[in-house]
Amino acid sequence: MSIQFRRRLLAGAASLCLSLPVWADPAKDLTDEIIVTGTKISGDFGEKSGIPLAKVPQSVQVLTAEELTDAGVRSVGDALRAVPSATAGNSRVARYQSFSLRVRGFAADQMRNGIRQRYYEDVDPSALSNVERIEVLKGPSAVLYGHSAVGGIISMVTKSPQETRGGSVSVLLGSDDQKLASFDITGALSDTLSARLTGEIERSGTFVDFQDMDRENVGLSLAWQPAPSVSAHLVAEYIERRTLNNPGLPVIGTIQSNGVQPLRRGLFLGEPDVGYLDADAPLVQAWAEVDLGGGWTVTPRLQYQEFNTDFLQTRVRPMLADNVTLTRNGRTGAEDDEYYIAQLDLSGTVATGAVTHKILGGYEFGAERSTFQQFNLTNVGNINVLRPDYTFDSVQPARTFAFDSVGDADTHAIYLQDLIGVTDRFDVVLGARQSWIDYSSVFNGAVDKSSIDGFSWQVGATYRLTDAWSVYGGYNTGFDLENVLGSRSADGTPFDPEESNQKELGIRYAGDGMRFSAALFDIRRTNYLTTDPNNPDFQISNGEARVRGLEIEGELLVVDGWTLQAGAAFMDPEVIRSNDGDKGRLADTPRFQATLNSRIALPVEGLELRLGGSHVGSRSLVNAGPKRLDAYTLVDAGLGYSIGAWDFDLTASNLLDKRYFTGTGTALAVYSGDPRQVALRGTVRF
Repeated sequence: MSIQFRRRLLAGAASLCLSLPVWADPAKDLTDEIIVTGTKISGDFGEKSGIPLAKVPQSVQVLTAEELTDAGVRSVGDALRAVPSATAGNSRVARYQSFSLRVRGFAADQMRNGIRQRYYEDVDPSALSNVERIEVLKGPSAVLYGHSAVGGIISMVTKSPQETRGGSVSVLLGSDDQKLASFDITGALSDTLSARLTGEIERSGTFVDFQDMDRENVGLSLAWQPAPSVSAHLVAEYIERRTLNNPGLPVIGTIQSNGVQPLRRGLFLGEPDVGYLDADAPLVQAWAEVDLGGGWTVTPRLQYQEFNTDFLQTRVRPMLADNVTLTRNGRTGAEDDEYYIAQLDLSGTVATGAVTHKILGGYEFGAERSTFQQFNLTNVGNINVLRPDYTFDSVQPARTFAFDSVGDADTHAIYLQDLIGVTDRFDVVLGARQSWIDYSSVFNGAVDKSSIDGFSWQVGATYRLTDAWSVYGGYNTGFDLENVLGSRSADGTPFDPEESNQKELGIRYAGDGMRFSAALFDIRRTNYLTTDPNNPDFQISNGEARVRGLEIEGELLVVDGWTLQAGAAFMDPEVIRSNDGDKGRLADTPRFQATLNSRIALPVEGLELRLGGSHVGSRSLVNAGPKRLDAYTLVDAGLGYSIGAWDFDLTASNLLDKRYFTGTGTALAVYSGDPRQVALRGTVRF
C-alpha cells in the first residue's frame, strides 16, 4: 500500500466526516454517549479476558478519554503519569517512545482491543483520538496475551459506535506553534449497523530546534448485529508521523556539568537538512461474537497490521576532552513489517454444584514478516554543542552497506482460563498457555532457523470482605522472545525465552464517593541474556532483575464538586544476577513516585479548575551506573468551561517550567523533558 494511496484514503475519510453532521440532532447533548467514562471497576479487562475488573487478581488502573483530554495529554507517556508505578518515558519528540515506557521497573507492551500490537504504537505515540480508555495491567500476564513484556500491559480500548447520531469537532492551539484538529462522529447507518469515524491532523513545531511534528490518524469502527445471537465488529485505523530523527542530548552538559554552561533543552544535534523519520502503519481488526446457546459463545478474531519506517539517524557518541565537541555516527535504513493474528475463543459457564466455572479457551496463530535494510553513514562530523555547525549543510551523506535482514516468525498457541466462583464472595482464577514459535531469518545471506516453545500460567483469588472491601492475591508468569530470537549460545543452540513472574497481594475498596487500592508486589525478569564468562563474544541466559514494592492508588469525592485522585509507589529495584558488570540498582526506576490530581467545580456554572502534579525520584541512568537522573516534580493546571454545545479547555503542563531529563537506554545520551506547554482547545458537540 503506497503512502500516496494512504494519504488519499485519509483525505477521503476526512471528506466523509464533513458530510456526516447532517445526522446530528442539535437539541440533544451526546457527551455521555461520545466519551465513555464509566467507573473504575466496571467491565471486563482488555475486551477479551472475561474477568470483571473487580475480580482481576492483579493491579489494574483505568484512564478514561475524558481524563486524558482534561489533562492535556499529548502522548501515551503523558497518560502514564497518572499511574504511580509507571515510567512516563521520553517526550514525543524522541524517536520511539514505547521503548522508554515502564511499569514497576520493566517494559510494558501495548494491546488494542485485547490483541497484541507489534510496534504500532511507535509510529505515533500521540495517536489517541480513537481511544476510549487505557487500562494498565501491572505485571506479566502471558496466559491470554502470549509473549509480552515483563512490566505489564497497556491495553487500549477503542471508541465504540453508538446508535444515536452525534459527534464533535475540536481545534487546539498551543505552545511551539502547535495546531491540531480532530473529529469524532457516530450514528446508526441502518437498523443493524452503526459506525464511528474519528481522526486527527496535526501540523506543529516543537520545543526542539528545527523539529516539526506532522502527523495524521484516522479510525473507522463498525458494529453490526444481523441477529440477536450474532454481533460483529470492525476497527480500521491508519496512523502516520513525519518528523526529524532526534538523537537526544549528551550526558555531559545536561545531567553532568561540562564546566562551561548547561545545554539548551531545545538543542538539536542531529542533521536538520537530512535527518528524517517517517513512519506509517495501517491496522485492521475484526471480531464476532456468536451465541451458541446454553451460555456458550464463540469469538473469532482477526488482525492485520503493518509497521513501515524510513529514517536517517545521527547518534550521540562520546564527548571529546574539551567537553563541548561531540562525536557522532549515523545510519540510514528502512524497515517494513507485516503482522497477522488469528484467534478463536470459546467461552461459557458450567456449574458443578454450588461452584461455577466461567471458562475461556482458545487457539491463536500469529505470523510476523519483517524486512530491515541498513546503511552506515561514513562522513558524520563532530559538532560543537555550544555553536552547532551541521555536517550536511554543505555535503551530502555518504554511506556504506551494513546489512539486509529478513525475518519470519510463526506462532501457535493454546490457552485455557477458568474463573471459579467458589462462593458469591470468593473467586479463583486459574490459567495456562502453551506456545510454539518457529523462527527463520536471512541476515546478509546467512540463513538461521530455530524453534522455541514457552509455557506460562497464573493462579489468583479475590475475596469480597464486604460490599465495598475485597482482598486479592496472585502469581503470574510470562515469557518474552524480543531479545532471544535469532541469537545463539557459543555451542550454537538457540536460547529459551526470557521468563518473568510476579507475586502480588492487595486490597481494594469501592464505595460511595471513594475508590482505593493498595498492593505489595515482587516482580522479576529472569533468564535474560548476559555475557558468557567463558567466551565473551557470546552470551548465556542467566540474568535476573527484580523490583519489590508497595503501590497505593485511589480517588475521593471530598465534597460535591471536588474530586481528588492520588497515588504513590515505593519500589526497591535491583539487578540480582548478571555477567555484564551491572549488578546493583536497576536503570531508570526510582525508589519513590507519586501523583496527585484534583478537579474542582467553581461557583460559575460550567467552569471547572484542574490541578495536578507528579513526582519522580532520582534513578540510575543505566544499570548500576554512577550517573543519575535527578528527581523532579511537575505541576499541571487546567481550566475547563462548558456552555451549551461548546467546551473550552485551557491546559498548562509543567507549569513551573521544570528542567528535567529522561534516559535513552545508553550511558551517552538523554532526552529533555517537555518545558512548559500551554494549549487552548475548543470543542463543539452536535
